[in-house]
Amino acid sequence: MSNKRNKEIVHDSESEGEQESGSERDSDVDSDGNYVGEKELQTDFEGRNPEDCDFHGIKQLLRQLFLKSNVDLGALAQIIISQNYVGSVVKQCLDDGIDEDDDDDVGDGVFGVTTVINITKRKEESCVKQIRTLLTTLADGNADEKTKALVNKILSDDGSQVGLVINERILNIPAAISVPLFSSLQSEIEKAVKKNMPYTFQYLIWICKTYKTSEDETDVLFANQEEKPLTEEALASFDVDVTEQAELSQWDYEGGAMTPYRKVLIFDGKKFTQLVRLMKEEVEGV
Repeated sequence: MSNKRNKEIVHDSESEGEQESGSERDSDVDSDGNYVGEKELQTDFEGRNPEDCDFHGIKQLLRQLFLKSNVDLGALAQIIISQNYVGSVVKQCLDDGIDEDDDDDVGDGVFGVTTVINITKRKEESCVKQIRTLLTTLADGNADEKTKALVNKILSDDGSQVGLVINERILNIPAAISVPLFSSLQSEIEKAVKKNMPYTFQYLIWICKTYKTSEDETDVLFANQEEKPLTEEALASFDVDVTEQAELSQWDYEGGAMTPYRKVLIFDGKKFTQLVRLMKEEVEGV
């Protein structure tokens, strides 16, 4: 029997012009190439426990976050799969007529991943060592002295369990999907803690994908909209310009250029419930 467990479902609408190709798509565009059709296609997404068949999809999503950093993303993907009792991948819902036991070849269709990894308990694993080194290096080059000291403190103290939150999805998946995913993650963490598993965190580290305009660097756009209000709750934070690592150094946004950054946030681990609530309020307020 398959061990897949369906979680929450999110509905998303996409223009038919985004799905069709060739002559069918041409019929819905004007002479300037603009889509003018009115039809929409309905797509259902669901959260599921990560499985071996999701390896490549998870690895691709991790590359969005870590870019060209010296982190073994394959090994990190394996950790996420190995602890599949905590965390979810986002996949398109199966057709009613498909037997879940026979769908091993559809695993590459991973549209998102949400989980948390204990980078203290797993500090001897090679990819986690790389992440810890990366965090220290990034802080040394971009953070103020107080934040550098905090990063060094929490990573050097084995008595402080540090969780790395991973919240990645492909572009255009609506922020609304984050609400059931994080609610599920919260519940799974609570169950794991009751079983004396190492998911009681003193600190949480969260790396957000952000963009800044060249005209006003204080104007920050979050790739994952739900993460925007979290900055106010952080113990410390710092920004890292990843222009040199990104495939495209700048993105056009409403007529202006956006430069890619990573915002590293550090939280008190006890605030996770509050962070989930803030994300829900942000999504529902859009």
